[in-house]
Amino acid sequence: MSEKLYLPYSDGCFVCGHSNIHGLQVQFYVQDNSVKVDLNFAPHFNSFPHITHGGILSSILDEAMGWSAFIFSDIETFLFTRELNVTYKRNAPIGVPLILTAEFVGAERGGMFSTKGKITDMDGKIITASKGLFFPTSKEKMDETIPHLSFLDGLTYHPKAVKYCKL
Repeated sequence: MSEKLYLPYSDGCFVCGHSNIHGLQVQFYVQDNSVKVDLNFAPHFNSFPHITHGGILSSILDEAMGWSAFIFSDIETFLFTRELNVTYKRNAPIGVPLILTAEFVGAERGGMFSTKGKITDMDGKIITASKGLFFPTSKEKMDETIPHLSFLDGLTYHPKAVKYCKL
């Protein structure tokens, strides 16, 4: 396995905002040509007892796949979701370590970018699989977003994130 290269976060974001007390507060990183997240869901993210809500899973997949399109394509702005297709294969247990992996598939016609993602247990069994199409934001939206991004001291960040996301 290669070194983990981290991605910035936006404090108010439901998925990655470290200061959002109602959010997931996940930390995205790049490793082995994928965007990844180590997951272990708290009980307040359940739907049925001891089972993580499917909307929580799709939210994290959505953001991770968007990051994968940004990091691994030649695009210089963030992307918005056009389509997100999620297939739930088994329940995601509360309080159990899981791993999310998102990969860039390629550029599509019409300026779209294709991605795929999955959440697995530590044995590699797929819990949730997803596919998505993303389109680039405007340069103005990127410029508006950058001041809201934060980088933690002591972490090594992906070079593309530093180049395009840091003031």
